[in-house]
This record gives sequence, structure tokens and C-alpha cells, in this order.
Amino acid sequence: MEELHEAQAAASIVVLFKALILLGIWASLVVFGVKTAKKKNRSPHWMWLGIHPVGALVAFILVMCLDPLKLCPQCAQPAPSGARFCPYCTFNLAPAEPAAPPSA
Repeated sequence: MEELHEAQAAASIVVLFKALILLGIWASLVVFGVKTAKKKNRSPHWMWLGIHPVGALVAFILVMCLDPLKLCPQCAQPAPSGARFCPYCTFNLAPAEPAAPPSA
């Protein structure tokens, strides 16, 4: 009888340890997903899908695959990185053309 209780206790500890590892992986996916989204000027609200462990993995992969956005210097709204004009205020986002040297 004593051996049965020890075996059940050992099995419970192993199950608890595995659950803690999975919980740590799940939480780290959400945390790193939020950090990555902020670094790319994307909304960190994608990681609300992380309420479910599979959703956390999907949202993390999605955020990693998205192109970063740049912020408009005039209205501070996000614009696609290849945009020439801000979609909100039509500010010219293209880099200024270098002036040609005057010909003599």
C-alpha cells in the first residue's frame, strides 16, 4: 500500500513538472510575441489569441512573419514599410532625393 502511494506521488510530480514546462513555453510565446509586435510597430493585441496555447503559437508565427511598419513623422500613424505616402495624412514618406550638384 505504501509503495502505491509513493508511485502515485512520483507520477503526480512528473505530471506537474510537465505542466509547468508547457505553461512556461506558452507564456514565453505570448511575451516574445508582444515584444516582437511592438518592435515591428504592430499592434500587440494579436497576442490576445494567446489565451489558447495553440492560438499563442499561431499568433507568434504570424507576428514573426509580418513586415515591420514605419511611423509617419507628421501624424504618427503606422504605414507599410514600402509606402511612399502616408495613408492617413498623405505625407510624403519617400526619402528626399539628393540634390544634383550644379553643373558649371
